[in-house]
Amino acid sequence: MPEYLVELYTATEPDAVVLARLGTGVRYVRSILIPGDETCLHLVEADSAEDVAETFEQAGLVADRIVEAVDLQGRKR
Repeated sequence: MPEYLVELYTATEPDAVVLARLGTGVRYVRSILIPGDETCLHLVEADSAEDVAETFEQAGLVADRIVEAVDLQGRKR
């Protein structure tokens, strides 16, 4: 399943309960908060970026940017 990086510009820590319950079709993987930049990055798995945007909006989180991400960990070279 494709992975997507979701950027939210906020200085607050993400609500883990909200993220864990994003809904069907979108699976929360992890988040990284960058307090100095007031940015929070969320990694999720989903079928499409549109599914991610819709699910985040339903959770009350408006994404500033959603891009497909490729996990390089464990890839053979």
